[in-house]
Amino acid sequence: MIKRYLDPIRHKMEDPEGCEFMTVAMPGDIDPLERHYRFSIHLDAELRLCGLGCSSGGGTLYCEADDDAERDEIAFCIIDIEATDIGKVRELLRLNLPELGAPAGTLVQFGEREDAFDGENWELDRVRSVPDPFD
Repeated sequence: MIKRYLDPIRHKMEDPEGCEFMTVAMPGDIDPLERHYRFSIHLDAELRLCGLGCSSGGGTLYCEADDDAERDEIAFCIIDIEATDIGKVRELLRLNLPELGAPAGTLVQFGEREDAFDGENWELDRVRSVPDPFD
């Protein structure tokens, strides 16, 4: 019975083509499984259902340890986004991230720009504050 409901949207589960890469950077040490189940799966579903892209993974961005530290400190937890329309994806993320409990300091990064969440409001389209780790 569920098959007849899923068949019309099955194409939305395929990875979209022609996407641009974006990241959501959340400050602090969020366990990868928690990040996935708390944020990524929900964002992926919204992006796919809206035809705007998908959540394609994630990672951790470390700060280099100083001489006194035993190990590098985690600066941000990253969610990778493949976007078919950056403007619309930014809107979707600004709506959904606070509802999912994104912490203050969360950044939505696209190219050399970013949107920053202070826990209540978004500052839009500012110069990127955290360098792209792939540059």
